[in-house]
Amino acid sequence: MEFEIKLYLQDLIKISPILNTQHIQRWLIEYEKEFHNVINNCECRKWSKWLTANEKPFPCTCATREQDCIFIETYYKLNNVLDLYKRQRYFIGLVEKYHSIKNNKEELKAFTNHESLEHILSFDSKIIISLNPEPYEKLVLQLNEVEFEIVLGLQKTLLKTYL
Repeated sequence: MEFEIKLYLQDLIKISPILNTQHIQRWLIEYEKEFHNVINNCECRKWSKWLTANEKPFPCTCATREQDCIFIETYYKLNNVLDLYKRQRYFIGLVEKYHSIKNNKEELKAFTNHESLEHILSFDSKIIISLNPEPYEKLVLQLNEVEFEIVLGLQKTLLKTYL
């Protein structure tokens, strides 16, 4: 099974040095069945808890990363990025709302408690997957920033406001 999963990741890396949402969507669809199979057979239960109970998975602390977990984490992060991309129209409304209340501290405080803002503030156009803790190795997937202009613009505005 380990060899196959490495191929899944190689397929992703070969697509393009900069991933666009079409690449991501195609890869997610192509490996969806394997993703579910690997979660069902994975020793690490955080992924099945995420899939069945929508529990946010905690970061990996394993001394040796299993190929299954690397594949699942990659799939999970790309799936989240695609969801964020699909919600950009909604974020346009958040930008408009922000500009209409930015001078009202009380409304702005309530606005910052919006759950979508956590995803925007934590967004990075580089997805980093730890492959091995010792020696540290990582897989870096670069997203097409043009496709995430709305998210990045809102993130920049919010960071200016709160930092």
